[in-house]
Amino acid sequence: MRIFSFCVIILLPLFALLPMPVEAQDVNTLEQDKKRIEEEIAYSNKILEETTQNKELTLDQLMVLRAKISKRANLLATIQKQLMHVESRISKSSREIERLQNELVALNREYAKMIQIAYRNRGSYNKLIFLFSAEDFNQAFQRMKYLQQYAAFRRAQIERIETTTEKLNKELNTLDQERNKQKSLLEAERREHIALQTEQQSVDQSVKKLSRKEQQLQKTIRDKEREAQKLQRTIEAIIAEEVRRAKLDKTDKVPREDRLLELTPEELNLSNAFAGNKGRLPWPTERGIIDSRFGNQPHPVLKKVTIKNNGIDIATQKGAQARAVFDGIVVSTNSISAANNAVIVRHGDYFTVYSNLEEVYVKRGDKVKTKDLIGRIHTDKSSAKTSIHFELWKGRQIVDPASWLAR
Repeated sequence: MRIFSFCVIILLPLFALLPMPVEAQDVNTLEQDKKRIEEEIAYSNKILEETTQNKELTLDQLMVLRAKISKRANLLATIQKQLMHVESRISKSSREIERLQNELVALNREYAKMIQIAYRNRGSYNKLIFLFSAEDFNQAFQRMKYLQQYAAFRRAQIERIETTTEKLNKELNTLDQERNKQKSLLEAERREHIALQTEQQSVDQSVKKLSRKEQQLQKTIRDKEREAQKLQRTIEAIIAEEVRRAKLDKTDKVPREDRLLELTPEELNLSNAFAGNKGRLPWPTERGIIDSRFGNQPHPVLKKVTIKNNGIDIATQKGAQARAVFDGIVVSTNSISAANNAVIVRHGDYFTVYSNLEEVYVKRGDKVKTKDLIGRIHTDKSSAKTSIHFELWKGRQIVDPASWLAR
């Protein structure tokens, strides 16, 4: 029975350690997420510094601030997840400490009994009497083996006490570290709560101020809608032209019922490679934050007003450049307005659109590689905001580009 108990004592810690690699992986992932979000918030602050050089509050500043708040909320959620992990480890460590303490008490109690027995039977004379009082040689031999095993068991008991004491001290040290980490995370959580409340108050005040400029905001919405419609007509015309040209020359084409365009083997490979990189495409600018997402979005100031976005808008720093997200061929460089140029790149069945460019580096027919620079992004003079509008089309269908970009 004692042997079975000993096996259980040895095996339980081993089973307890089995899920640790997964937990450690989760902890590392959360720490990486925390660092990444902190970097994004710091970058948002840089963008806000540029846009707030103009003392007059603008809608662009509000959009960046709202994006920053969203990231702050993500950071807070990540810290809270870290706290949950730490509290779980503290609970597990406390249970392990209690188990080791109980085990150590039991081991010391057993060892104390062994010492008492040894004291009562101390001296080599008693051992000799024990051996020579045997009825025969075989019994004497068995008694000698017993004494040897008893001595070995005492040594093993001492080793078990030392090992358990070492484990206990290690676990106590781990518990102390986890509690310090918990204290640090709680302080970080408190700071982020305060920062989030402060930024939310700033947004609320900004909304109040901007709501007094309803006519100006309505005009801005109309101007952007006109530009979006012009860009959409341009894209649709280009796709229609690509279809027309494909039908004129069907040499070496690879037809498929579900494809809008008939593709050459090379174009088909490019299209499949593009589709295979969903979620891993590089961003159309080296650094930035998404401050306006795809689809119908409520206006940040005007109630009951919905804004339709055919792509995403990425705020970045002044002087930033646009880059191709994948290999392809430039099929258009159009001027949407005086300060808004658009470049359209075809990747087989797919088209990527880069607009709000102040300067364009490429021309129709140019082949581009992933991350090749294609233009300089426009900085608005009134708001000092630099942003690129990015769209992704599969044939004539607009898709959300955010889900295609790397995290």
